[in-house]
Amino acid sequence: MEMKQLLIRTFFILTIFLIGCSDSNRAAQSELPTPDVTYIAGEVTSDKDGLIEYYVGNTPIIITIPHDGSIVPTSISERTGDIRKAENTLGIAQYFYNSFTNNANGLYPHMIVNNINRSRLDPDENIEVGAQDNYAISYFNRYHNYIEVAIDSIEANYGIGMLINLTAHENNENEYIEIGYLLSKEDLDNSDANLDNFSSQSSINIISSMSDSQFSESIRGFDSIGKKMMDLNCCKPIYYTFDVTPSPSFPNPQSENYNSGGYTVSRYANSKNILSTIEFVTPFNGHRDSPYAYIALGTMLVTSIQHFYELSTGMSLGIN
Repeated sequence: MEMKQLLIRTFFILTIFLIGCSDSNRAAQSELPTPDVTYIAGEVTSDKDGLIEYYVGNTPIIITIPHDGSIVPTSISERTGDIRKAENTLGIAQYFYNSFTNNANGLYPHMIVNNINRSRLDPDENIEVGAQDNYAISYFNRYHNYIEVAIDSIEANYGIGMLINLTAHENNENEYIEIGYLLSKEDLDNSDANLDNFSSQSSINIISSMSDSQFSESIRGFDSIGKKMMDLNCCKPIYYTFDVTPSPSFPNPQSENYNSGGYTVSRYANSKNILSTIEFVTPFNGHRDSPYAYIALGTMLVTSIQHFYELSTGMSLGIN
């Protein structure tokens, strides 16, 4: 009886094997199903523990917040390097997001947030510096995968977009908002005529090349983000005055430690020939030290980015 059962099992196994063989006598490999991930504008998607969040957008604007995370996962070891928290840069981003969506019917910017403390992960550095163990690497990759998803969305639907990376000054001595375009302080010390030759090395080469304005005008002239932000100093519901460089008032950086743009801005500058990137660097005192200040900054940044994008491209962002 046992021999009969053994023969039956052997026949069954051979039959399955022969059915699964191709004409070349090699067992056919079944294909694993590919998950169909659908991103819906206006929703927030994340990993299971909420450490990296993607606010799904449907506009050509991306906001990234790499340094305001508070969560310290026990699974990730402490990293070496700069671990200072860019406190309340997430506050600026949230009011940017709210101001944008409240004035655009069904339109959302893309927003990618790192909620992990910088002592464990810095996605605004290269992976060797920013993610120093295997667990950190997986979150680093997820953060940048979400950015890539946003860029793909812009490529498919707009053809030209902007990424704004929100970071902070290293100390409180600098009182200026700095806008970084991958141009050094020495580059910006040039005359406008000479600065016009630096377009191709800047992080906004794609969008500035669409503009009728000279490159220097886009960087620090009357068409610039800095000019629009300083114009708004007079016209806010909550009164705050911010000095911005580069701008017509402050065409050259006032600090020797001017932040021209870090890893994120450099990595995605002119990506797929559709994306322009900027670094938006703020002091803490008078800028991020109270909700009133970062409400003002977030709402002003929306108006300034809208002005710059629409003026440069001739395309509307749909904000009323």
